[in-house]
Amino acid sequence: METFQQARKHHLVVAEEARRNESDAAALWNAVTGAGSDDLPPRSYAEGVRDTLPQAEAPILASQAVAAAFAFALHASMAGARGEPISLRDTARRNWRAFVEQAHRVDAIAQGFGWDLSAAWQAQRETDLGEGSMLEVEKVAHLAGRMYASIRGENATRIAGVGGEIYSVEQGNNLGRLLPSELVQLLDELLEVTVLERIATRRAMQYAVRGTDRAARGPMVVLIDESGSMKEGRNRWAKAAALAIARVAKDERRPFVAVHFSTSQVVRRVDPQKPAEVLPMLSHFLNGGTHVGMAMAAGLDEVGKLEAEGKRGGDLLLITDGVDGDEGAQRKQAERAKEKNVRLWTIAIECSIDESSPLRSAAAGYMGLGGAELADGAGGAFLADAVR
Repeated sequence: METFQQARKHHLVVAEEARRNESDAAALWNAVTGAGSDDLPPRSYAEGVRDTLPQAEAPILASQAVAAAFAFALHASMAGARGEPISLRDTARRNWRAFVEQAHRVDAIAQGFGWDLSAAWQAQRETDLGEGSMLEVEKVAHLAGRMYASIRGENATRIAGVGGEIYSVEQGNNLGRLLPSELVQLLDELLEVTVLERIATRRAMQYAVRGTDRAARGPMVVLIDESGSMKEGRNRWAKAAALAIARVAKDERRPFVAVHFSTSQVVRRVDPQKPAEVLPMLSHFLNGGTHVGMAMAAGLDEVGKLEAEGKRGGDLLLITDGVDGDEGAQRKQAERAKEKNVRLWTIAIECSIDESSPLRSAAAGYMGLGGAELADGAGGAFLADAVR
């Protein structure tokens, strides 16, 4: 945990309070974090903070400096207060309730995005856009977590890096498909020789698979429609799906690219474990009209750049609530995708795309989505096919 002297260097709210009264600021920081809290000024607000500190949150406050700074900020206006202990404790409890509410939100964000708590609290600090923005981030995290779990559930019979679907157990010498029981024995000096002998004679127990994966494991490119009509629930579902796919791509060591588009476009490569890259993707919204062909071209250009890094092929996932009339541009890019061994997947949100459209006829998969499905985070099975 950061000491008070470290905290005043790293957190503006602590530094500002220290300039007003260093001893009161130090006492409050120690009360919040539990450091030196036995030596607080009597009848002080810091004493009330210590006495009412929610024990369930104590480990977070002792280990996460950003969380402690948030709690400090909630209590800061009372830092130098003195008075009756009962009254001071009542005020401290009210401020702690606000902290607990925020802590629950941060925990939900961490679970939904697959972040550790440190990253989630850092994101909370960097999202300085007010209560409504953090609530929106929490909603997207909830949907993204459900989608990620659904995708993983659909692919539960698959092993990362192994082509095909598991259907049984067999004997063999494929190191990538060895059962965990065999791998564990390799760590035992007494059993290692026996396991190696089974591998050499093709008698080691391994997963049996059927079917094959595509040879190419190129990038996942998600084209996110940000035209004026893609707001609220539509945009929330699209961003959550993009983040769920980004997490799966990360698991599979595949690059992930997001293309925000309307009649303009913004391209970004996103690491789902980095809040500094995820949050701008969430908050971005172009508004305006729709030009799907342009977005497809931008996505395929990114695939081309990644080919130089040995990532050939890939998947292009389009999420839109309507298409423009430039079917020629769409057809041209669909043909280009086929030439590059890139599969096209199309999700139509609260709209229908004609069967003759290249966005449907040339797609490896098409899904229409709407109504309550958006709020429920539906579509996991389709997304699982797209990243398989």
